[in-house]
Amino acid sequence: MDWIQLASTYVPANPDQLSAFDSFRLWADHNRAWILFVQLILVYYLGFATRIRMPILKTVLLYVLLFAGALIFAILDVQLPVKSAMLVAIAILVIVKVRIKPEQTQRK
Repeated sequence: MDWIQLASTYVPANPDQLSAFDSFRLWADHNRAWILFVQLILVYYLGFATRIRMPILKTVLLYVLLFAGALIFAILDVQLPVKSAMLVAIAILVIVKVRIKPEQTQRK
């Protein structure tokens, strides 16, 4: 994925002495598509999946389409804050999942 390296937006102030933050940002830029892929899977399962188990072909198709979306978002991430928007979406979905209480059935 050399084109993602060309689209990297982070340039450390001192490339000879990288801080922990600089190292993390360079790693995140290098693995942008994979990070977005994992975030898309999390958003799907937290927000849209009615059940976790699906037939294998549908699951494979889902992952292929999510990876294609991750590649598109990796290209857009150069100009737009896609990764941070995905983190906000995951945080909102986690809050919603935690706040929704399962329907309690009463036995009589």
